[in-house]
Amino acid sequence: MTSDELKSAVAQIRWFHTIDLGDGIVTPGMGGNLVTLGRLGLPARLDGMSVLDVGAWDGFFSFEAERRGARRVLATDRFRWDGQGGWGSKEGFELARQALGSRVEDKRIDVLDLSPETVGVFEVVLFLGVL
Repeated sequence: MTSDELKSAVAQIRWFHTIDLGDGIVTPGMGGNLVTLGRLGLPARLDGMSVLDVGAWDGFFSFEAERRGARRVLATDRFRWDGQGGWGSKEGFELARQALGSRVEDKRIDVLDLSPETVGVFEVVLFLGVL
Protein backbone atom coordinates (compact mmCIF):
# COMPACT_ATOMS: atom_id res chain seq x y z
CA MET A 1 0.00 0.00 0.00
CA THR A 2 1.40 3.38 -0.95
CA SER A 3 1.58 6.29 1.48
CA ASP A 4 -1.27 8.04 -0.33
CA GLU A 5 -3.41 4.89 -0.24
CA LEU A 6 -2.72 4.49 3.48
CA LYS A 7 -3.63 8.14 4.17
CA SER A 8 -6.86 7.65 2.26
CA ALA A 9 -7.68 4.43 4.14
CA VAL A 10 -6.94 6.10 7.50
CA ALA A 11 -9.31 8.95 6.61
CA GLN A 12 -12.18 6.49 6.04
CA ILE A 13 -12.09 5.14 9.61
CA ARG A 14 -13.33 6.72 12.83
CA TRP A 15 -10.37 6.09 15.14
CA PHE A 16 -10.40 5.81 18.91
CA HIS A 17 -6.62 5.33 19.28
CA THR A 18 -3.87 7.59 18.04
CA ILE A 19 -1.39 5.27 16.31
CA ASP A 20 1.82 6.25 14.52
CA LEU A 21 1.78 4.15 11.36
CA GLY A 22 5.11 5.50 10.12
CA ASP A 23 6.01 7.80 7.22
CA GLY A 24 4.36 10.71 9.05
CA ILE A 25 0.95 9.02 9.10
CA VAL A 26 -0.76 9.16 12.49
CA THR A 27 -4.35 8.09 13.07
CA PRO A 28 -6.63 10.86 14.43
CA GLY A 29 -7.65 9.10 17.62
CA MET A 30 -9.66 10.67 20.41
CA GLY A 31 -9.12 8.17 23.21
CA GLY A 32 -6.17 9.68 25.06
CA ASN A 33 -4.13 6.50 24.71
CA LEU A 34 -0.82 8.36 24.62
CA VAL A 35 -1.55 9.92 28.03
CA THR A 36 -2.69 6.55 29.38
CA LEU A 37 0.53 4.91 28.15
CA GLY A 38 2.58 7.43 30.10
CA ARG A 39 0.64 6.65 33.29
CA LEU A 40 0.83 2.86 33.02
CA GLY A 41 4.40 2.38 34.14
CA LEU A 42 4.78 -0.31 31.49
CA PRO A 43 8.40 -1.50 31.31
CA ALA A 44 10.40 -0.10 28.38
CA ARG A 45 11.08 -3.69 27.30
CA LEU A 46 8.74 -6.69 27.38
CA ASP A 47 11.21 -9.05 25.75
CA GLY A 48 10.05 -12.65 25.79
CA MET A 49 6.80 -11.90 27.59
CA SER A 50 3.26 -12.72 26.52
CA VAL A 51 0.65 -9.95 26.57
CA LEU A 52 -3.15 -10.11 26.47
CA ASP A 53 -4.90 -6.88 25.50
CA VAL A 54 -8.55 -7.11 26.53
CA GLY A 55 -10.81 -4.66 24.71
CA ALA A 56 -8.12 -3.81 22.17
CA TRP A 57 -10.32 -1.75 19.77
CA ASP A 58 -7.84 -0.14 17.31
CA GLY A 59 -4.97 -2.05 18.96
CA PHE A 60 -2.64 0.72 20.12
CA PHE A 61 -1.59 -1.08 23.32
CA SER A 62 -1.25 -4.41 21.50
CA PHE A 63 1.07 -2.89 18.92
CA GLU A 64 2.98 -1.04 21.64
CA ALA A 65 3.56 -4.30 23.54
CA GLU A 66 4.87 -5.85 20.34
CA ARG A 67 7.11 -2.82 19.73
CA ARG A 68 8.51 -3.29 23.24
CA GLY A 69 9.55 -6.85 22.39
CA ALA A 70 6.73 -9.08 23.64
CA ARG A 71 7.10 -12.52 22.08
CA ARG A 72 3.32 -13.03 21.84
CA VAL A 73 0.52 -10.48 21.87
CA LEU A 74 -3.17 -11.36 21.67
CA ALA A 75 -5.65 -8.55 21.06
CA THR A 76 -9.22 -9.38 22.05
CA ASP A 77 -12.45 -7.51 21.61
CA ARG A 78 -16.01 -8.17 20.63
CA PHE A 79 -17.99 -5.17 21.80
CA ARG A 80 -16.22 -2.58 19.62
CA TRP A 81 -15.17 -4.92 16.84
CA ASP A 82 -18.86 -5.76 16.39
CA GLY A 83 -19.81 -2.06 16.32
CA GLN A 84 -21.58 -2.10 19.68
CA GLY A 85 -22.02 1.03 21.78
CA GLY A 86 -22.76 3.40 18.91
CA TRP A 87 -19.55 3.23 16.93
CA GLY A 88 -16.45 1.21 16.42
CA SER A 89 -15.28 -1.63 14.24
CA LYS A 90 -12.28 -3.82 13.64
CA GLU A 91 -11.25 -1.83 10.55
CA GLY A 92 -8.75 0.33 12.42
CA PHE A 93 -7.08 -2.67 14.02
CA GLU A 94 -6.79 -4.49 10.70
CA LEU A 95 -5.42 -1.46 8.86
CA ALA A 96 -2.91 -0.64 11.61
CA ARG A 97 -1.73 -4.26 11.80
CA GLN A 98 -1.18 -4.28 8.04
CA ALA A 99 0.54 -0.88 7.96
CA LEU A 100 2.84 -1.80 10.85
CA GLY A 101 3.64 -5.25 9.47
CA SER A 102 2.53 -6.58 12.84
CA ARG A 103 2.26 -10.17 13.97
CA VAL A 104 -0.19 -9.35 16.81
CA GLU A 105 -2.82 -12.10 17.00
CA ASP A 106 -6.51 -11.30 17.34
CA LYS A 107 -9.53 -13.06 18.75
CA ARG A 108 -13.10 -11.81 18.64
CA ILE A 109 -14.34 -12.82 22.08
CA ASP A 110 -16.51 -11.31 24.79
CA VAL A 111 -14.72 -10.32 27.97
CA LEU A 112 -16.97 -12.68 29.97
CA ASP A 113 -15.77 -15.62 27.86
CA LEU A 114 -12.06 -15.09 28.59
CA SER A 115 -10.43 -17.99 30.39
CA PRO A 116 -7.19 -19.98 30.22
CA GLU A 117 -9.09 -22.47 28.08
CA THR A 118 -10.25 -19.88 25.52
CA VAL A 119 -7.19 -17.61 25.25
CA GLY A 120 -4.37 -19.15 27.27
CA VAL A 121 -2.29 -17.73 30.10
CA PHE A 122 -0.33 -14.46 29.86
CA GLU A 123 2.34 -12.69 31.87
CA VAL A 124 0.90 -9.21 31.24
CA VAL A 125 -2.81 -8.49 30.92
CA LEU A 126 -4.01 -5.07 29.79
CA PHE A 127 -7.64 -4.30 30.67
CA LEU A 128 -7.82 -0.67 29.62
CA GLY A 129 -11.02 1.23 28.94
CA VAL A 130 -13.24 -1.83 29.28
CA LEU A 131 -15.07 -0.81 32.44
